[in-house]
Amino acid sequence: MKKAILNWAKRHLILLKIVGFILNVCTILLLLLWVLKMKVNALSDFDFEAILACVSPLALSLNQLHRKLLEENEYSPAVVLAHGYIYNFLLPVITQLKEDGVVKPKICLYKAHDIDDLTDKKIDLMKADLINKSFQLSEVKLNLKQARARDILTISKGSNQTYFDFPNTLLSLFNYIDYKLETKSNRHSDKQKKDLAEKLVGEFYDTLDDLLIKNRIKQYIKYCDFNLKVFG
Repeated sequence: MKKAILNWAKRHLILLKIVGFILNVCTILLLLLWVLKMKVNALSDFDFEAILACVSPLALSLNQLHRKLLEENEYSPAVVLAHGYIYNFLLPVITQLKEDGVVKPKICLYKAHDIDDLTDKKIDLMKADLINKSFQLSEVKLNLKQARARDILTISKGSNQTYFDFPNTLLSLFNYIDYKLETKSNRHSDKQKKDLAEKLVGEFYDTLDDLLIKNRIKQYIKYCDFNLKVFG
């Protein structure tokens, strides 16, 4: 129901702004008339207090709805990070690999479900598990023409080699989440942190998918989980 109301409000945003403005003006005028006890002949039979009691909740509700819409339309930092990850890393890396003779480069991206999965400790644990499963791990330095030189991880087993990356750019969301929620050490705020983190991570990968298609490099990218199970 809440989502349906927001969707309707988005489609009629201009109308809501006009109605909200009118109601806010009416509320102020009625408040002045009531407080100053002005006598207006044309309105002498009206009970300003009763009218104000009806109009002010409507104005308040519209103001809250408008504020919610602004929050919904706020440009997500996860979207910004996804753009940076594509244009400052993935696109230059794929371009360079193709220029170096790799006709169909394969890059596997780790799809984290939680930002904590991208901390150094979790990544080191995953690398150790891969080594124990007889995968060979090494880093290759790429001198990118379109960006600064970058190291990229390669994972191989037998003759199969895949380039691999952890999008740890998502770690920068920690500070944003703390700022956004002004968190305190209690269960309620911890749950809010977790919910917001999951929402932002989802926005990051959704935007990434759109940009991969837009830049025609989707065919070179796969996702994998902690066990290196490839999907997407």
